[in-house]
Amino acid sequence: MITPQIRRQGIISFLVVVCTCFVCIDISAQLFTRVKDDPVVSDGRYSEGASWGDINNDGYEDVFVPHLHTELNNALYLNDGDGSFSQRVTGPIVSDSARSTGGSFGDFDNDGDLDLFVSNYYGLDNFLYFNNGDGTFSKVTEGSIVSDGGHAFGSSVVDYDNDGYLDIYVTNGAEIPDGENNFLYHNNGDGTFTRILTGPLVNDGKSSSAGSWVDYDNDGDQDLFVADGFTEDVSQANNSVYQNNGDGTFTEIDPVSIGIEHSQSSNGSWADYDNDGDFDLFITNFIGRNNNLYQNNGDGTFTRMAAGVLTSDGGDSVSSAWGDYDNDGDVDLYVTNDFNENNSLFRNNGDGSFTKLFQVQPSTEGGRSNGATWVDYDNDGFLDLFVPNGQRPATQSNILYRNSGSSGNNWINIKCTGTASNRSAVGTKIRAKAVINNEPVWQLRAVSGSTGFNAQNSFNVEIGLAKAAIVDSLVVEWPSGQIDIYTDIAAGGFYEATEGIGLNLTTTHFNKEAPVLPIIQSFQTYPNPFSSSAVISFDLEYPSHVKLDVYNLLGQRVAGLINAFSQAGPHKKTFDASGLPTGVYFYQLEVEEKIHTRKAVLVR
Repeated sequence: MITPQIRRQGIISFLVVVCTCFVCIDISAQLFTRVKDDPVVSDGRYSEGASWGDINNDGYEDVFVPHLHTELNNALYLNDGDGSFSQRVTGPIVSDSARSTGGSFGDFDNDGDLDLFVSNYYGLDNFLYFNNGDGTFSKVTEGSIVSDGGHAFGSSVVDYDNDGYLDIYVTNGAEIPDGENNFLYHNNGDGTFTRILTGPLVNDGKSSSAGSWVDYDNDGDQDLFVADGFTEDVSQANNSVYQNNGDGTFTEIDPVSIGIEHSQSSNGSWADYDNDGDFDLFITNFIGRNNNLYQNNGDGTFTRMAAGVLTSDGGDSVSSAWGDYDNDGDVDLYVTNDFNENNSLFRNNGDGSFTKLFQVQPSTEGGRSNGATWVDYDNDGFLDLFVPNGQRPATQSNILYRNSGSSGNNWINIKCTGTASNRSAVGTKIRAKAVINNEPVWQLRAVSGSTGFNAQNSFNVEIGLAKAAIVDSLVVEWPSGQIDIYTDIAAGGFYEATEGIGLNLTTTHFNKEAPVLPIIQSFQTYPNPFSSSAVISFDLEYPSHVKLDVYNLLGQRVAGLINAFSQAGPHKKTFDASGLPTGVYFYQLEVEEKIHTRKAVLVR
């Protein structure tokens, strides 16, 4: 365990963020492989978005996919851990029939597992499900949060008042001529929510499609951009910015006064694309309008960036997703388009400009594409891409692109767990410094409850490091005000940062150059020889995915005992051999791609 060096408020003021030149890395054209013949890409649903979360705490990201119409129910796909998914067919999440637009995972009761909120359109009530702790869910049937109706086009989770519990914001009124007020539900901390009825956030009466939260002014609380232009009525196309006052209230800011123009917008996505220590804003626009990129000036205002490939595409853009797919140390951008227009993948050149990638699959395929998400679903350290599609008039399944990892760059993946802050750590900022292209570079990321239009990445933070083998400094700023600082973090690892406690390496999936760790402290069988059953024991130094099987002399597997993510510490498993013949058997323990084998003799 690595313990934080500094834990107090205000220390971040000493950081100096260095923005330096970058060298673009030449990547082969075959960046991604389209996944086929898997349930997650053969659904035929009209999907407005996707939400990723590890609902069973096995270390792999699962995905919720909504359906906008009633002939099919919503879908929940469990990650099998081998690059494939299994569709869950039972339980309330997948048996409720509605017109769902999106979903938001979050640990609403701070019990260590992810719950789910689902937004519904056409005046229907929204859904709320609590995780039972075993990957199954129970549906909430009482309270305004599931009885308010509304034309919800999306939702996002946020701890807007920093009280340690996740609240829920719902955007309403998209494509409704007269607009509709949005909903804000305050988490009471006891499994119930109270709808907030006062303040500008919930009395806008606009045609809102997506709300995106971030601390854009770096004052420690979450501010909000709302895309209010998903309508053909230009008079309703007035986007909104709400500045958090830090006391649970908000002040509505005229976007124009801080440099953000009104437009017929569908989505806003935040990221520090220029690595200068604050969050910039990309806005997708609909009805043939160009998109916009706004650079954060660091003083609460923004500058609209000059026309370039990123802002001259036109089209009917719906959503956008930032992610460093090539792990070169700056975030790239993917933009989805509706009406069967091609989507676009833009590579960040590291100097404030972008290159649109042609002849690359995610850029040359399209559909009625909506809330795309970046996710490392196979835990190889490289971000994969999931693109939800509509189905009208033709049936269109969703698309999953597996990242080939052809850049070969290093990375670090961090899961944050709040203690004083909300358990999901939404709103946490991570600053990482590493030497990239012979220059010290600070990168900024945030744990977010939404990623654009009806899209939710996993709560893990992925940071590309180019060829750097070490993160020199890692600064974790928690919503509570706690700041933890770590140094000399090895690349190529999955880590868990626990607020005020420490940083644990959980696994080093697939990275051959990662440091070799003493994962297994002991591995033995007792008794040996044995007559009917034996106890197999092992001790894990770090949490890891474990597979324990038993084989006979012919190499045939006779028992599968464990195939799951296991916590650190001692473990015991009983092998019942009562139905097997006398002979020699081999126990094979696989941890972090390393196989440990022991022999035992069964005698009668």
